Amino acid sequence: MIRRWFTSKNKPPQPVLDTRSTDSTMKVCRNDVEDQDPIKEILHFKSRLQEFGIDFNHLVSSTPKEFENRLHAIQVAEEIAADSEMRNYFLTWKRLPLLHDQKTQQQKLTMKRQREYITALTLIFIENYQVLLQYLPGTGGKH
Repeated sequence: MIRRWFTSKNKPPQPVLDTRSTDSTMKVCRNDVEDQDPIKEILHFKSRLQEFGIDFNHLVSSTPKEFENRLHAIQVAEEIAADSEMRNYFLTWKRLPLLHDQKTQQQKLTMKRQREYITALTLIFIENYQVLLQYLPGTGGKH
């Protein structure tokens, strides 16, 4: 779905972020199956959203109304979280890796319209919030 435009741009490699940091705020997000505290998870998610300039309360109004659009946004977020290069770009620059291609104009517009929702989903997948994953359609709480 999202093509790797990083290699075509001949950019220098981005710094690699270690998402398993020893920082106390990062420990909260790496929940084990037996240690799931929804309150800690939501508070950590809320603080991570603020780092990306997204208000937790505004996230509800920015959620796509159509089910197909929500599933498409989930697919885009899963792809960003799964690819280490795009994930590092996302975490380093705090923005989504957009496409620069005429063939993918519709996907580019979708990503611009749903930027906040896709950013939140990507954070959920990267940080592995087990409680929040259960509420995403199509993931079944497993990722």
